Amino acid sequence: MTAPATPIVPVLKRRLRSLTYLAGATGLAVILAAVAVWQLASTGEPEFKPERMFPALEAKANDITSIQIETKKASFNISRTANGVWRLPDKANYPADFNTLRKVILGLSELDLVERRTARTDWHDRLGLGLPKTGGSGTLVTLKDAKGEVLASLIAGASVEGASAGGRKAIYVRRLNQDQTFVARGDFSAPAELTQWLDKAFVDLARDRVQKAAIKPLKGRAYTVTRATPQDANFRVVDSIPAGRTLRTETEANGVGNALLGLSFDDVVPQTTLDFTTAARAEFVSFDGLTLSLSLIEKGQDFWMTVNAVGVPVAQTPPASPSAPRLKPDVVKEAKEINGVVAGWAYKIPRYKGVLLSSPLEDLLKPVGSPPGQ
Repeated sequence: MTAPATPIVPVLKRRLRSLTYLAGATGLAVILAAVAVWQLASTGEPEFKPERMFPALEAKANDITSIQIETKKASFNISRTANGVWRLPDKANYPADFNTLRKVILGLSELDLVERRTARTDWHDRLGLGLPKTGGSGTLVTLKDAKGEVLASLIAGASVEGASAGGRKAIYVRRLNQDQTFVARGDFSAPAELTQWLDKAFVDLARDRVQKAAIKPLKGRAYTVTRATPQDANFRVVDSIPAGRTLRTETEANGVGNALLGLSFDDVVPQTTLDFTTAARAEFVSFDGLTLSLSLIEKGQDFWMTVNAVGVPVAQTPPASPSAPRLKPDVVKEAKEINGVVAGWAYKIPRYKGVLLSSPLEDLLKPVGSPPGQ
């Protein structure tokens, strides 16, 4: 016999009941959402309104006398002296870079809070906002005045993807001793390494001015490279070249003659902390009478250098054409200014520059008859 058919009416009733429950739940959710919106509206602040993080800072910028930077790896200060010079106490009071200082202060004074985020403390490190002294990943920046009063203090965290706008970067921030976090937008970043705050203004001897360079390397005999006029493209080795040897290329001496081009430094310490008694020597003489005497030592993989400048004016002929190199009119004043910066300091320079400035003559040579480049 055929099995009896399943009654249709009970099935429909069960489905109708399920749909009724679902509709009821959906309706309740809509009602609750509406109530929540009404409650927010009743507070008078339905949404977070963008605001300046430190609205009074711009007016007090000239009152700032110290900036403190703290990360989980380092902690240091940048301080302004009574005569208005910014220095780095942890670098034996070496001058700080004014452009970096200006950018940090201006960036903080123009930083806008544009969105409220979490207040959960267990999420701070996820946003790069953990307190540094407890091992957190945030960068604590504090600005104070001469009385020690805090003018601004924040923990700066990670960048916020997709939130930058109008050329202004977005980062997570929070105020010290407050759990609430925000998205902030502006042009603010605080270098987290002390060496990034150093004033990198340094020796600037343009290639067109260099007449000769005399090198006494760490090993091997001394030698000199020179050229007759500022217009000469190549330097030449003055000293006799050993028998059976020749320059690797006709431009080989240019590496030494142009070694000061683009010279910068990575770190600085008081000269007295290093021993330069067995240093290599390099002396650069300009067509207009400036002499820069350098001493170099190699410590581990690093090259450290001292500088002394002397200016002796020489008779200068007018340039042959408007495009010809123009020499310095007052090398005595220039030498004094250079010594005012470099005297008493030893600078860690990039390794490739240290190698060039202390190269033995043999490094420029190859066996006669060998292929180019060998």
